[in-house]
This record gives sequence, structure tokens and C-alpha cells, in this order.
Amino acid sequence: MHIDWAGLGEVALVSLLFGVGLAVLFAVGVTAMGRRAVALDEKRPPAMLDTAVASLCFAACLAAVLYGLYLIIPQFH
Repeated sequence: MHIDWAGLGEVALVSLLFGVGLAVLFAVGVTAMGRRAVALDEKRPPAMLDTAVASLCFAACLAAVLYGLYLIIPQFH
């Protein structure tokens, strides 16, 4: 039996980077939504940048999840 260690390492590295990256992206979105909620609680107008950042982060997370499902489910190919 032959194991392609370079291929295994590449898959492990890519999955680690994307897993951590997706978690960081979601955390940035939650932080931006939290800043927006604090601004609303303090009766200040929320910064449009916080709303835009949160929306983009959550949209990117949703796109990554949908792409992962596309790769996993063979009927979608």
C-alpha cells in the first residue's frame, strides 16, 4: 500500500486553513453585528460599515457552506 504523503499534507493544510478562515469570518460578522446592536441600544445610528461587513461575512459563510455541499453531494455535479 502506498500513501501519497504530499497529497495528504496538502489536503490537511487546505482543510485547516479553510476551517479556521470560515470560523474567523463568522466571528468578524458576529462582532460587526454586536457593534451595530450596541449602537442601536445607545440610540445612535448604526454605522453602515458594520452592517455591510456583517452582511458580507455572513454571505461569504453561506456561500462556503453551499459550495461544500455542492462538492459533497454527487447529484449536484
